[in-house]
Amino acid sequence: MSQYKTVPFYNNWLDTSGFLNENGKGNKINVPIKTIQELENFTDEKLKKWRIEAAERCHATLGQFPALCFSGGIDSQAMLHCFAEADLEAHVIIFTFKDGLNKHDVDHAKAYCHTFDIPYREIEFDIVSFLTRDNLAMTEQYGGLSPQFNTHYRFVEILTHMGYTGVCFGGGAPDRVNGDYGTNFEKNAMHWLKCHDKFQIAVQGSFLSFSPELALALAVSTPEAGVTLEEDHADWETYKKIRHAKYEQKIIGYKRIGFDIMQQDTKYTGFEKVKELFEEKTGDGWAFERQFRDPLAKGPDVNKDMNEYKIDLKAEQKVFLDSIYYKHFPARP
Repeated sequence: MSQYKTVPFYNNWLDTSGFLNENGKGNKINVPIKTIQELENFTDEKLKKWRIEAAERCHATLGQFPALCFSGGIDSQAMLHCFAEADLEAHVIIFTFKDGLNKHDVDHAKAYCHTFDIPYREIEFDIVSFLTRDNLAMTEQYGGLSPQFNTHYRFVEILTHMGYTGVCFGGGAPDRVNGDYGTNFEKNAMHWLKCHDKFQIAVQGSFLSFSPELALALAVSTPEAGVTLEEDHADWETYKKIRHAKYEQKIIGYKRIGFDIMQQDTKYTGFEKVKELFEEKTGDGWAFERQFRDPLAKGPDVNKDMNEYKIDLKAEQKVFLDSIYYKHFPARP
């Protein structure tokens, strides 16, 4: 194991032991109430301080040769903004799927880097070969149930072999849904927390939730959707509409925090063309899911935990967070 140890949350500000132990107990916030009260009055100076502190704190956990995985989406844009603003040394890595299967995302990522004068390095990746040959083996090794996140774990392995000492992804801040915070910290998105003893270098899978001030500021600055993307919906079109609505709401929150965001027409996952490829090959619109997601859940040792791990706030913490949220977004009569 590397000398560079994964540090999921700065000063353990978020206790995810319930999630890690799969016992259904909610995540706990370990910050003084004063830290939450500081969120009440945003100033440009305060927001800049939180952005820079988040990058500096995270950078300190990634060793001497860190890499930032940049997809071009707004989460990783926010990550790059913080590192650039803090003037920290890190290599920006853009993984380019062979045959242009994530060209839309790569083009947008490059455009962002060119706009803000951020150097980057491209690495070609054969996504079809990975999915057909190694996806299941990655679940056996790391225990995840998502082909997209299995791909991230392979990225970590590649960057490890290239000599990087730490890898950072954009991730996401805790969201607010129906008055609860952090329901988006679900088992696929946060599975990297369970892999720290399997990675050979430090891995930060969610930069935007690493530092408490920045994470909580985003939580109270983003209008809630009132629905989670993990719910079952009648059809794909309904799912896309909900995903787009959440994307537009995140844009509002990110701009409030002062991030330089280059918005796309909607949210993309980077796997749209991959899914289209397998649909064209098979005539089945669900071919990607059937071939590369469904089999992952059939192993004997996979995570069967179906609990929802929202942040279990103390009454005082919730009162303060809600009061700040409603200053931004007053409740309708």
